[in-house]
This record gives sequence, C-alpha cells and structure tokens, in this order.
Amino acid sequence: MGNKEDRNPSGLLFVASMFIGAGIGMLFGRVEVGGAIGMGVGFLLMAFIRTKTEPLEVKIPSTLSGYFLILLGLAFIIGGVGSIYFPDFIYSYGISIFVILLGLGFLVFGWKIIKK
Repeated sequence: MGNKEDRNPSGLLFVASMFIGAGIGMLFGRVEVGGAIGMGVGFLLMAFIRTKTEPLEVKIPSTLSGYFLILLGLAFIIGGVGSIYFPDFIYSYGISIFVILLGLGFLVFGWKIIKK
C-alpha cells in the first residue's frame, strides 16, 4: 500500500460523482439524468485532477486523452440536462450521435496510442 501510483483517486472520483448524481436524480425521479450529469462531472474531475505531485493539483490538460475526457464530461452533462428539457430529441437523436462520436473518439485515441 505504498507507492504513489496506487493512490490515484481519479477512478474513485468518477465513481463517487456518478453515484452522487444518481442519488440526486433519484430524489427527483430521474435517476438517468442525475447519473449522466454525475458521470460528466466525474470525467471532468478525471481530466483536471493531477496526482503526479504532492499535494494533488488541478491543471488544464495538455494531452489528447485529457481533452477527450473534457469533451466526454461536457457531453454527459449537456445530455443529462438536455434530457430534462428535450427528452424526445435526446433519446432519439442525441444519444445516437453521441455514441457514434464516442466510438470515433476511442478510435482516434487508440490510433494515437498504437502509433507511439
């Protein structure tokens, strides 16, 4: 339980944000909205929180993976809020477009890793 690599809280922050969002969504009878917003916040936290230094620092990412996490987080937050006001559009078109873009993002990110 010793080295610094074991103490990376980004996964914990993501899961905690998702459950907190889902819990808040349950209070309002819209667990999917709260969960989506919580996931978005979790992705943003993963992008901005850096653990390479002591203490933790918040830093604007400068890597493709950091920008991908920011876009992913914003998409979940916008999709969650949008599903409150425009549920027909979000459920029929928004999610489909998002999933396609997400797949393309993973392809680009994977291609960058393979090329290294």
